[in-house]
Amino acid sequence: MSIIKRILPGLLVLGIGVGVAFTIVSFGPEPESQESEVLARTIRSVEAKTSDVKLFVESQGTVAARQVINLIPQVAGEITYVSPKFVAGGRFKKGELILKIDPRDYELAVITAESSIAERKQRVMQEEAEGALAKAEWEELGQGEASDLTLRIPQREGAIAALRSAEASLSRAKLDLERTEIRAPYDGLLTAKSVDLGQFLNRGNTIGTYHSTELLEVRLPLTNRDIAQFDLAGLQSGEKQYDVRLKGQFANKENIWNGRVVRTEGTIDVNSRILYVVAELKGDELFSPDDGAPITIGQFVSAEIEGRSVENIVRLPRESLRQGNQVLIVDSENKLRTRMVEVLETNSDYVIIASGIEDGDIVNLSQLGISVDGTLVETVPQDPLPEMAQAVKESQND
Repeated sequence: MSIIKRILPGLLVLGIGVGVAFTIVSFGPEPESQESEVLARTIRSVEAKTSDVKLFVESQGTVAARQVINLIPQVAGEITYVSPKFVAGGRFKKGELILKIDPRDYELAVITAESSIAERKQRVMQEEAEGALAKAEWEELGQGEASDLTLRIPQREGAIAALRSAEASLSRAKLDLERTEIRAPYDGLLTAKSVDLGQFLNRGNTIGTYHSTELLEVRLPLTNRDIAQFDLAGLQSGEKQYDVRLKGQFANKENIWNGRVVRTEGTIDVNSRILYVVAELKGDELFSPDDGAPITIGQFVSAEIEGRSVENIVRLPRESLRQGNQVLIVDSENKLRTRMVEVLETNSDYVIIASGIEDGDIVNLSQLGISVDGTLVETVPQDPLPEMAQAVKESQND
């Protein structure tokens, strides 16, 4: 009984509080309902357009001469003349004199050989005369068939052989005399020299390193994915060639040169799994079509190789592609939707998509968060990159 007396006041207070609260809730004014407003997010966008374009493969390499040789004399002697251009960096035209070796010993050798020929000719004539005389005497006095020795046939043949040997010695002497003048085998550039005026040379001494400037090459590495853009069999057999545009710095200015990919090196590097193709430049290709700047041996260049043509593809700015080969499309309700796409080619400027995007789709270019599907957006259309628009235009003209 005492416990009930203790808790009864508390229960009365609690009951009164519940009643008051119920009365306030039941008869109080209802709050006004407010609809939440969803704000659209502004994004940059571009409209997808299908077209037929040519694929390009990017690579890079260093310009090198196709022919690089060591200049080596074939005769010995003292250097009596060197060209003023016989310095590192000197350029020579085909046949131009580089240096000259003292020719006097070889001139004397020519005179000696000519004298020997005169003697040998005289001996041949003498043997022919003696042979004719021996034949006549045998016909008058002899009986039967005369032997070759009687008719002096071996002696005449020996004299003829000696004459031929003397003629060969004269040819060798003239050739050695000609070799005292070392001339450029083709248009080229001397990159190093190791001798100078007054030095005595022996056969086989290296006098300098010479690079051809008539034809230059660039080795360009290609991955398996890059190789798929070409007719590899035709390139390896020499039946196919591909245009390539080389870009590099010269005289603090970016220049462009046009060349041709003419062959592969035939084997794949076992470590990097890379196949090297060779771009070739010659004639007018050695000079930039813009301002005539020459391409230089040892110069580093980037390359853009023209590959195969593809139809009905979409070419978009590089920033449209998200991780995992995804793009964001703006649907009919102005909401973002994720699409998986098949990428044919990509670089720092653009991405080429084979499937997953339709002509006329609005593609997002802005950098957004990870989960943005269903986000309401307001688009700000962007023009395609100038280079990209030009590439599409050219392909359509083709």
